[in-house]
Amino acid sequence: MSNEIPQEEFAVGRVVAAKKASINQNLYQSTGMLSTRQILDVEILEGRLKGMIAPVANEITDNPVFNIDVGPGQEVVLAVVSQPGQKTEINIADYHRAPALGVLLAVFLVAFIFFGGKKGLKSLLGLVVSVILIACVLMPLSMHGFNPLLVAIGICFVSTIATVYFVAGFSRKFWASVLGTVCGVIVAGIAAQLVIQFAPLTGLSSEEAQILRGSVLAGSPQFYKGLLAAGMLIGALGVIMDVGVSIASAVSEIAKNNPSADQDQLYQAGMNVGRDIMGTMTNTLILAYAGSALPLLLLISQVPSTKLINLDLVATEVASAISGSLGLVLTIPTTAWFSARLLARPEKGEILNEQ
Repeated sequence: MSNEIPQEEFAVGRVVAAKKASINQNLYQSTGMLSTRQILDVEILEGRLKGMIAPVANEITDNPVFNIDVGPGQEVVLAVVSQPGQKTEINIADYHRAPALGVLLAVFLVAFIFFGGKKGLKSLLGLVVSVILIACVLMPLSMHGFNPLLVAIGICFVSTIATVYFVAGFSRKFWASVLGTVCGVIVAGIAAQLVIQFAPLTGLSSEEAQILRGSVLAGSPQFYKGLLAAGMLIGALGVIMDVGVSIASAVSEIAKNNPSADQDQLYQAGMNVGRDIMGTMTNTLILAYAGSALPLLLLISQVPSTKLINLDLVATEVASAISGSLGLVLTIPTTAWFSARLLARPEKGEILNEQ
């Protein structure tokens, strides 16, 4: 028997033919689980076995979570397990969802650039920077044991500068937006850290976090609390940045069209705009969390309220939404204050050169 570790690779395959399904009697007799086995002829489209048509057993159970129900012409992701001296084993790992996601992404990009024009393209570059920072900085450093919260704070700062720069360039509006956003993010981060510490929250309420700790990254409890706080911070960054840019842009336009406006008038104008968008943006943030947790909401509707609010999973979602909303609310006065100071000369009522 070979002691070499089996090698697993993933490849895309297309179902060529599907044979008639039958009940898996061996599984039923040994476990009592009712499962239908179907043999699929699958053409492997990539990898070292490209072009090969292999028979693959596909199990369909009474649990839809684990079922991959496909027919001829559909594409799947195959797990190809090979070990020297043994027969290569091929199983269906999942649906091949990348093409559908790619089409959706392409439609989004076309619509974004078409309606956004040059400024939309610049905004898209800011989004790309944010994604790269998360994928290439936050994730690798977290996997190496760095404090995720500290890394996330740095990423939020750099992402804010890059995104607002692509939208506004280096201007006084830029600095007002950045300073207001950073203040809001700091408030959200402090609120998240405090509620994690004193609630307390473990950061292990999700199944993904438990799998990560059990099989990939056996970090300390503090690490997973930091990971939770980092997630709260990044989740709130987009909305907080949106509020900061909106208020700074509004104050900038008022300052340009009303050169006699002093700091107090510009501050009040910024606050008025902020109050108008406060409710909708808070709704946006909270509904985003609620929408991603609809199964949880249906589940907890059957749980007594005393137990409900104290569940780690529920408390985590509530803390995420409220800490982000708190940062959003406090972004409004700080951005309005910075905008008023940067865009007007209080002693003369003259507007500073925005560029």
